[in-house]
Amino acid sequence: MKTETREQKLIEIFQTEKVLGLGIVKEIIGTTSRMTGFRQIKALGYYSSYSHSGKYYTLGSIPEFDRNGLWRYGGVHFSKHGNLMETIPVLVKRSEAGYFASELEESLHVFVHNAVGKLFRLGRLLREQIGDQYLYLAPGLAESQFLARKKILTQGAPESVAITDSDGQEITEHLKTFLSVLNEKQRRLYLGLESIRLGHGGDVRMASVARVNVKTISRGRRELLSKEIDFDRIRRKGAGRPVLKKTKS
Repeated sequence: MKTETREQKLIEIFQTEKVLGLGIVKEIIGTTSRMTGFRQIKALGYYSSYSHSGKYYTLGSIPEFDRNGLWRYGGVHFSKHGNLMETIPVLVKRSEAGYFASELEESLHVFVHNAVGKLFRLGRLLREQIGDQYLYLAPGLAESQFLARKKILTQGAPESVAITDSDGQEITEHLKTFLSVLNEKQRRLYLGLESIRLGHGGDVRMASVARVNVKTISRGRRELLSKEIDFDRIRRKGAGRPVLKKTKS
């Protein structure tokens, strides 16, 4: 097959499928060489995914990036800024009040803890501890971002949660009582629901109000969004105390 014909066929399939793995690209152009396949994609102009270890590709003309420069297709995520290590610093720099890791995961839909840790060690991000988590900040903007975040956290709790004192720091006894009668899963799902209602940053705001780990709320939110909830179990399989074996008397 002529080079022009292979290239045109590859473009047509990209336009139809939007996203392809390198294995499919090699099949289309008739090669077993990884390098040849990659050179063909590079010649056309491409983006590689920041999810799935960067193993998916799309042509430069295909994505319709959102205001953060992100695009998702079929569960595969792309960024106009590059891979995850390049994308995170851009998002943090553009933010008014920095990002908690849970907020970045909410926006990027991938696990970010390893990446933000490495970016901090490289000096590409700064961080300040607030409660039991780190707020990631951009060099040169860290002070203003940190002050903006503290202002957000002290402005008060979400409308749906009643607060007693004027500075918005304590949950009412009504909310405490309500949460105390729920089991672990019910608390997680309720707080996750409130986080979804609040939108961006909801995990952190609810964690501050309910005095629970933000990861608990993040998990509840993800369970609700996935609609894969095991109503017969309070904890996930394998959690909790092991079953005790009966002993002969």
